Amino acid sequence: MKPGVGLIGVGPLAGQPTPPGWVPAAGPPPELSEAEFFNFCRLIHRHAGIHLSPQKKALLQARLVKLVQDRGLGSYQEYYRRVVEDKSGRELTCLLDAVSTNQTAFWREPAHFVYLAREIVPEWRRAKGRDSSRWLWSAGCSSGEEPYTLAMVLLTALDPEELKRIRIFAADLNTQMLAQAQRGIYPEDRAASLPPEWRRRFFQKGHGRWTGYLRVKPEVRELVEFFHLNLMDPFDFQEKFDLIFCRNVMIYFDRQTQAAVVEKLYRSLKRGGYLFLGHSESLSNLRHRFTYVKPTIYRK
Repeated sequence: MKPGVGLIGVGPLAGQPTPPGWVPAAGPPPELSEAEFFNFCRLIHRHAGIHLSPQKKALLQARLVKLVQDRGLGSYQEYYRRVVEDKSGRELTCLLDAVSTNQTAFWREPAHFVYLAREIVPEWRRAKGRDSSRWLWSAGCSSGEEPYTLAMVLLTALDPEELKRIRIFAADLNTQMLAQAQRGIYPEDRAASLPPEWRRRFFQKGHGRWTGYLRVKPEVRELVEFFHLNLMDPFDFQEKFDLIFCRNVMIYFDRQTQAAVVEKLYRSLKRGGYLFLGHSESLSNLRHRFTYVKPTIYRK
């Protein structure tokens, strides 16, 4: 069961086939002009909420160069027109994939996972008679390390009967990262921060050409359902969540967009549900309806 209706499924969207007669551009396009930078910034903000300051011009240009060259185009303006005129939305998806930042890790900001295991899980048990089903959402899940860590925490903290009532959903804007998350294959060093017993219990070691890689075991993957979602779009979930991790996402939004997203997250939680933000994020400068619990942890 999907947590929403009409959400785009993850598929081979990012790897579009090369069109017939495609010829790569002879060289890199010229420097991104101020007008072109403004047009792309406005387009990206409108569709993804990502705010790019003037200091990000060189970074944006570096991300756009490959897109322009791969399509055999000669200018940023040509590519901009292609994105705007593409009714399928595929070019816009590729653009947003290119500009969205993806930095994550297993066991990142571990205090949140410890709080879940030590404070929230016992609270769920005490309330078991009233509502035993639990929905969790990793919003901005990138390549999957965060929701898989949530699954490992709950596999460790809950018994088999309790796990039957757990659903973990994970969403991201970037379709390439979602595809990687669904595969669940990572270099061994990406799991170095996890306890050794977790690496043994929850991962399969690769052999042959996969030597040096780990794959998340089925018992972990089966707890997590991935889907594509742009946080700028309406949330249309069938159920409300008990817990939302939206960490290190809102730092890329301007204040107005942050306020709008926070309100949508609030409406998506059950009464008493928790919102976790990243270590450098806070709601202190925003109007919101959450109750402060401790730094980066809020409750509805």
